[in-house]
Amino acid sequence: MTLNREDYLLVVWEFLESFDSVSEIDISRRLKISPPTAHEYIQKIMDDGMIRKIGKRIDFTPAGRKAAIPLVRTHRISEVFAYNMLEVPWEETHSSVMELEHIFKDERVETLFRKLGSPLTCPHGNPTNPDQRMGDIPSSLVNEGTYRVQRVSFEDRDLLKTLASASILPGDNVRIFRDDNIVIQGSNGEIKLTPYNAQALRLARIT
Repeated sequence: MTLNREDYLLVVWEFLESFDSVSEIDISRRLKISPPTAHEYIQKIMDDGMIRKIGKRIDFTPAGRKAAIPLVRTHRISEVFAYNMLEVPWEETHSSVMELEHIFKDERVETLFRKLGSPLTCPHGNPTNPDQRMGDIPSSLVNEGTYRVQRVSFEDRDLLKTLASASILPGDNVRIFRDDNIVIQGSNGEIKLTPYNAQALRLARIT
């Protein structure tokens, strides 16, 4: 897959939304490229005024965040299309649309959005309006108990496959237990997540 600026901005968004920080090493691992390649392209995006660095930490500039919002929206609408219309498995939708989404123009995305029934979220529960506040809680921060899965903010294929194997999907109820890791019991078994990865599984309290 040929990477471009949009792919980098999407990854920066994903890390900041899930973990509140992102570094060049994070980006190189996520995009499966060498650290020097990541550094070179990140420098270009910095020169374009899209991102800035504070020490090793990368963040959006206001212009970069504004540019990223429609990219994230297009990505999530494309995931709905892949899941609902092409029957791509839930854990595969993120990777399957990484090239598809680049062919959509803004007006075509909005037409597709309407044709799909104006979905509020992607298959992983993330809002198609990226600025929307979800009011959810990272599973790394909750007490033991029963919660509803709201979304998976970091759409890593291995993480999604692990969650799917135990039927831990948006809308499902799960039980949370704690030891050195976070133990999550779904309807088809239980899994363990490190506190870091557990930040990406967002939950809602059951009232």
